[in-house]
Amino acid sequence: MDFKRLRYALAVADEGNFVRAAERVSISQPALSRAVQALEEELGFLLFDRGNRNVAVTVAGAAFFNHARRLLFDVRNMEHDLDMLRNGDSGRVAFGIGPLHSGALLPRMLRQVRAEQPGIIMSVSINNSNYLLDHLRAEDMEFFMSDVRLIEAAEDLIITHECRQYGGIYCRPGHPLLARPDITPPELLPYGMAAPTIPDVLMVQMNKLFRLPPGRDLPVVLSCDSVHTLVDVVAECDLLLISSHAALAEAAELGRLVQVPVALPPLWADIATIRLRGRTLSPGAQRVLQTARAVLSQLAGTEMPRQ
Repeated sequence: MDFKRLRYALAVADEGNFVRAAERVSISQPALSRAVQALEEELGFLLFDRGNRNVAVTVAGAAFFNHARRLLFDVRNMEHDLDMLRNGDSGRVAFGIGPLHSGALLPRMLRQVRAEQPGIIMSVSINNSNYLLDHLRAEDMEFFMSDVRLIEAAEDLIITHECRQYGGIYCRPGHPLLARPDITPPELLPYGMAAPTIPDVLMVQMNKLFRLPPGRDLPVVLSCDSVHTLVDVVAECDLLLISSHAALAEAAELGRLVQVPVALPPLWADIATIRLRGRTLSPGAQRVLQTARAVLSQLAGTEMPRQ
C-alpha cells in the first residue's frame, strides 16, 4: 500500500473537498483524484460519496481512515526514529575502555555525549584488554579504547592510534618526599604505590623504569579502577599515585595532589581504538567515538610530557 496515497486520501477526508485537499498536499486536483481512485481500486470499496462540490466519507471509508491515521502516525514516528538513528542522535551504543584511561576520558566524554546526543543510550565496560577483546569479538560492543601495547595485531581487528597520553607520580601536599632534594626512584618505593589496574606487560616496563631487580615488582599496594577513590585515599596518606596527568588535572588544580619531581623517564600510554574489521559502526557509535576523540584532543598532558 502506497503511504502517499493514504496521505492524499486523508487530506480529502479532512477537507471534504478535492480542490482544497489538492492545495493542502501541493499536487494538482486531477492527480489527487487519480491517486484516490487507485487506492479505492486497491481496497475494493469506495472511500467517498462524491457530490457536485464536496465529498462525504463512506461507512467503510470511516473505518478505514481510523486505521490509516494510526498507521501514518506510526510511520511518522518510525521515520523520525530512523532519522535520529541515521544522524547518530539515538540508539544503544556499547563500548569499552581500559582502566588506565577511564579516569581521564570517560567522565568528560559521557557528559559531552549526554549534552549533545541525549537520545543515545550508552553501555560502558571498564575492564582489562583481554576481557574487552573477547567481548568485542562476541559483538557485545562496537569498539573499545586501550593502550595499543596491550593489543596484538590480528586480521579481524582495525587498530587506530588516537594519541599518546603522559602521566606521572603524585602525592599529597606536605608529603615527606617533597622536602627532599633531587628525589630518586628508589626513594619512592618505601611509601607504596596506588594506581589503576596495571596490566602485566606494562608492569614489566614500570619495573624497568624503576630499575628493580628481576623478580621484584613495583610495590602497588592499592589497585583501583576508580580514579576518584584513589585521589581521595592518596590525598589523606603517604601513598604515591601513578596516573595520567589528564586524570589528575582537577585534583592538582584544587591543590589536593602535587606531582612528585622525580628523575624518571616520561610515563606514557598510546591510546588506540579497536574495532572489528568488516563491521560498520552504527551512527550512534560513530558519534560517541567522534566525541571521545574530541575529548582526547582537549585533555591536558596528551601531547607532551610534563617536566
